[in-house]
Amino acid sequence: MDEIDRYSPLLTDLELTDRVAMLIGRACRRQLWLMFLDERSVMLPTLMPNDEVPNPLDDDGARLIAAMLRQAVAGTPIESVIFVWERFGGPIASEADKQSAARLAWACADEGVPVRAQLISHDFGTRWFGAEEYTALLDAAGSVEG
Repeated sequence: MDEIDRYSPLLTDLELTDRVAMLIGRACRRQLWLMFLDERSVMLPTLMPNDEVPNPLDDDGARLIAAMLRQAVAGTPIESVIFVWERFGGPIASEADKQSAARLAWACADEGVPVRAQLISHDFGTRWFGAEEYTALLDAAGSVEG
């Protein structure tokens, strides 16, 4: 494994994906990871796993996570949040993955929490989970269809 230069900014999606892959790698349980970037896009040394997130994440759960993050990041060097959905299975996003990501993206936007990225840690590695994969599930009111 390559050594991590924790002070290097993660300026591209590929750099961010590579860093998450080095830190989390392949899925070994179902959980949601929270990671944080500062104003220079340097990853902060705090990784927060949560294995109590329902599948799919419901609206109330997404709002709770977003509200907690809004309060937690206030007055800190945290500029943006990264979510990593660790779960068993292949790299293709399931409907539950898409619903969860859409709900969390919407709730964070509503709370003013900047989300830099969402990724999936699966049986074979880690991959980028682009907004184009899940934002189509949001209706005009921000609710998730499905």
